[in-house]
Amino acid sequence: MQPPWERIKLQEQEFFATKDAKIASAPNAAARKQLIARLTKDNPALWQEYRKALRSSEAQSQFLRHSGRYPLTGRGDINTYSVFAELFTQLVHQRGRVGVVIPTGIATDDTNKVFFAEQVEKRCIVSLYDFENREKLFPAVDSRMKFCLLTLSGAPMEQAQFAFFATRVEHLRDERRRFTLGPAEIALFNPNTRTLPVFRTRMDAELTRAIYQRVPVLVNERTGENPWGVSFLSMFHMSNDSHLFRTREQLEAEGYRLVGNRFVPSSPSPFSRAAGEGEEQPSSSGSYSRVAGEGEEQPSSSGSYSRVAGEGEE
Repeated sequence: MQPPWERIKLQEQEFFATKDAKIASAPNAAARKQLIARLTKDNPALWQEYRKALRSSEAQSQFLRHSGRYPLTGRGDINTYSVFAELFTQLVHQRGRVGVVIPTGIATDDTNKVFFAEQVEKRCIVSLYDFENREKLFPAVDSRMKFCLLTLSGAPMEQAQFAFFATRVEHLRDERRRFTLGPAEIALFNPNTRTLPVFRTRMDAELTRAIYQRVPVLVNERTGENPWGVSFLSMFHMSNDSHLFRTREQLEAEGYRLVGNRFVPSSPSPFSRAAGEGEEQPSSSGSYSRVAGEGEEQPSSSGSYSRVAGEGEE
């Protein structure tokens, strides 16, 4: 069966795509929020429609998170396919199986890690075959979309079968593509998230297994081990930090100009002064060259040297 693949959180760009093109095409989330706020005066009817849709989305989210019906998937950025997958595991008979067509994110996304780890620990996974839609198995779905055939069992399984990056059903018959993994091996590869590692071939899986058996992960959050002494920092988030980003037009309006691959102030700077004898002069590439004094040799653009004449010399 194929459950719906939809995010519970209201997607503003999708909502306004057929209702207000200006809002839908806003350059970032911060600009879109400002345009939406103006609807209270510019288009009260659309504002009320938006508020109603937002309220419905928030109510569904609250139910899924706090009703107790979906303890494994009612978290993070909830998608309906995750919720249905958990529902199917609750309904399957001990001697039965259930097969679903859902995005591969059910096994690889951080939002679904609690659900997937539960299925791994209970040994409920029969198989997961991952597909890329490059050959348009689903004509209306983007070619970059990854989905999988996930089969779950009501009774424990010894090992689960996996295959990734298939583009047609025939690829599942290729023994070089298919491999098996048990709970201990998944925990070996991803001890922190317990999500599913992705391999193109059986050889890739076997090689990676051999490496991980010899070399520890960077940081094991469960045991506190950090043999490499590393720490992690997050980068800027395009949505949450959108108010910090500037367009080229905004920077130029503030007096900056683009030089090479970076913006610099248009006002005079210490680097605009000509260097005197024996001083270093910055070049356009960012490196420094020394201005030769009298009687010293000055390199030319061709790589040869010429002598700087002193007083009374030509």
